[in-house]
Amino acid sequence: DPAGFARQGRKWIDVSIAKQLLVAYEGKRPVYATLVSTGRGGMGDPKKTHATPRGTFMIHAKHITATMSGDEASDESYDLKDVPYVQYFHEGYALHGAYWHDQFGDMRSHGCINLPPRAAAWLFEWTHPGVPEQWHGAMNLEAGTLVYVHR
Repeated sequence: DPAGFARQGRKWIDVSIAKQLLVAYEGKRPVYATLVSTGRGGMGDPKKTHATPRGTFMIHAKHITATMSGDEASDESYDLKDVPYVQYFHEGYALHGAYWHDQFGDMRSHGCINLPPRAAAWLFEWTHPGVPEQWHGAMNLEAGTLVYVHR
């Protein structure tokens, strides 16, 4: 809890790349845990590999669904429609549901944090900023839920 959120009783998320595990906390109390798939670049440099960035971030934008695409200039290109429960925490990196695989617990993504769809839905409802009913997304650049990504 690098920002002291546990001491303050606030919501925060711990993501371990080594364990491929996400734990959601309210203060010091864990309230939800799930296996994830982080970037297959492991502990590499996210600018040079498909690694998930490490550090302390805040969820700043959320979308019920989004299109995700990338690597257009390589044989690893992808174009995924209706990716569910997308929560951006750093640049183009997000926590989101993954309907295209069930290998959670293995490093597999292009750098995002893939979650089982049911876990992604739970986490989406639990985090800040909240998405008002009938809205497709929300943004708050200053007050989102903390995401701590580490080894």
